[in-house]
Amino acid sequence: MARGQVRLEAATGEDVSDQIDIPKPDGMQERVFQMVRWLAQENPQGRWQQFLNKDRSGIDWEKVIISGASHGSTTAARFAKQEKVARVVMLCGPRDQEQDWQALPSATPPERYFGFSHVLDTGWSDDHYCRSWELLGLNEFGPITNVDTASPPYGNSRRLVSDADVGGDAKKAHGAVTPGGSSPKDARGRLLYEQVWKYLYTHPVDRVGEPTPKDPDCRQDHPLGS
Repeated sequence: MARGQVRLEAATGEDVSDQIDIPKPDGMQERVFQMVRWLAQENPQGRWQQFLNKDRSGIDWEKVIISGASHGSTTAARFAKQEKVARVVMLCGPRDQEQDWQALPSATPPERYFGFSHVLDTGWSDDHYCRSWELLGLNEFGPITNVDTASPPYGNSRRLVSDADVGGDAKKAHGAVTPGGSSPKDARGRLLYEQVWKYLYTHPVDRVGEPTPKDPDCRQDHPLGS
């Protein structure tokens, strides 16, 4: 099966795929480095230099939380397989249907991966996210937990879902777990997921839930395009 090399080349700029040709300066890794190096020079009071490695030749990724939504969550997870980071937060993702890179050995310890999805998101309802989460090994750190009926720290789980009201709209559900117009609010206009996001980005990575078996109802075989 494919190993997500296109995503990896897009993230690192390294020539690992014969399907695309992305120069290293155009890869996410180098772009972030150039941005942080510029910020460290132009705005030293912001302490951006702390994110550079000792010889200032790159980013100290172990100090960085890498996160994304949808396509971005998949690329974030793929990059973290290659580079050890502080934490990975995957909103409405990851997927990659028939690929199996999610099961590759990971430079980032698996307990540092956190996922959050709405159950009406087709990536969830079609079993793409549950498959990726299991391939990443997240079932070893607690059960799938509905944040609408649980309180922080959600049993220290790495797999969070919600069934909050999004008007039955799958597209709205896809963006619901990301801060913005699609994210549900309470009667006072406050975002429902504020505590969830705080958990995803700040919960100590060494606090984990109890291992749970893989879900036999989570489909593993996804033909391309399904």
